[in-house]
Amino acid sequence: MGGRFTSDNLQAQHEFGFDWARHALACDMGEFQVVTPIERGRVKGGFVLRNGKLFLVVTEKETDLLDDSGEHFLFSLTRATPERVSVISYSTYDAIKGARVENFDLGADGVLDYRKTEIKGHTSKEEYRVGDAWLELQQRESGRGVVFAGRFMPVSDAIKLANSRTPK
Repeated sequence: MGGRFTSDNLQAQHEFGFDWARHALACDMGEFQVVTPIERGRVKGGFVLRNGKLFLVVTEKETDLLDDSGEHFLFSLTRATPERVSVISYSTYDAIKGARVENFDLGADGVLDYRKTEIKGHTSKEEYRVGDAWLELQQRESGRGVVFAGRFMPVSDAIKLANSRTPK
């Protein structure tokens, strides 16, 4: 397979489970390169490079859309398996603040459950939705958790407590 593959592209392919890409079909379309398995049915999936960087990834397990750098997810859908729920995530970038926010809908039920904010030069902030509030994840000697109802507790306990207080 010819094209614009670099050692960085090959490493990214390996990380995504696309080792088959060394023996793949590739089609150049302007600034895009579409790559699919050469053997039909052997592997399900493919990816699109934009200007030599990952842009779109599709596998049996997930679908991901990346930004122009090929490093940050703009959208991701991880399909449910017997071991895990579906997850939808998307990210936004505030150029004025230099902040990237990743939002996660665990269970793909239309409600955001978790978000992570990264600002250059600052420690990233992780928050969970507990009831109607976003609570920052904290690390303490006893472990990781949030402060809810005046007490420090694991996130799962805080969510259970918040749900028990919500009228049905």
